[in-house]
Amino acid sequence: MWTGSHCSGFGAVEGDSIIIRSLSVIPRIQTFESTEPFQLHPALVNLRMIPKHGFPSSVEHDRLEPDTLSYYELSQSITEALGPESKASYGSALILLSVLRGLIYESVHRQLDLDGTKNLVKLKEEDVPFALELTVEFPSLISLAGRLSVSTSSGLPNLTRIYIHEIKAYTIIGILDRERTQKQVVLVSLLLWNLQTSPIDIQEITRSVYENLIRSNFKTVEALADSIAKHVLAFKSDISTKPIQKVTVTVEKPEAVSCAAGAGVEITRSYRDYPLLFKT
Repeated sequence: MWTGSHCSGFGAVEGDSIIIRSLSVIPRIQTFESTEPFQLHPALVNLRMIPKHGFPSSVEHDRLEPDTLSYYELSQSITEALGPESKASYGSALILLSVLRGLIYESVHRQLDLDGTKNLVKLKEEDVPFALELTVEFPSLISLAGRLSVSTSSGLPNLTRIYIHEIKAYTIIGILDRERTQKQVVLVSLLLWNLQTSPIDIQEITRSVYENLIRSNFKTVEALADSIAKHVLAFKSDISTKPIQKVTVTVEKPEAVSCAAGAGVEITRSYRDYPLLFKT
């Protein structure tokens, strides 16, 4: 569906960085459909730590200097918190992401205390000499979507990016006579920019989009995509806080073009695109 940084959890970086890619964890998370309060769900963690000035000292001396981090120590802090033996549980994927971000910064502080004195003053995130990019992917947390990813970075500390991949639904879409009477499969993916101060219910918004899809009736995927964008931005929207700042909607008809993995449209919309709908 998406390529590049959308799927990998990593954006393009020209400088030095420490990476942990697709680290397998099994955290306990509460789900909307589950009759039990918390269940184990497999997930993959992608982490990139970017030293603000590179790691020239570690290169020069060929050892771990304060300008780099141990990816082993970082991965241990993650797996200990999100492994099946851990008693910790999380009310949602967004809560897990926030807690994990804090644990990673705690690991960074421990590693910066290289002399073992533990006298290091705990730095604010913006003062830590490493930038962070963190994504957690869930292959089976949402039954109505193929995959869920949640992402955060030090560059946008107040925003969480939520990727809901491939909501599959049958709907009336197309201009041909047979397409006006026979439902076709469409795949809808959403990329949401969500304010951390106004978290949303990912399960509920996925279900709402799905139910809106199966009732829809459009001739073009362009009009369908725009309708979905409006629906998402209006989802329990408080105009004073705007919990969803922006949405990218991808709509594909997988059977439209032979020999192609997918064909459709992708649009990005915000409140500013609908001034009459979202009056301040």
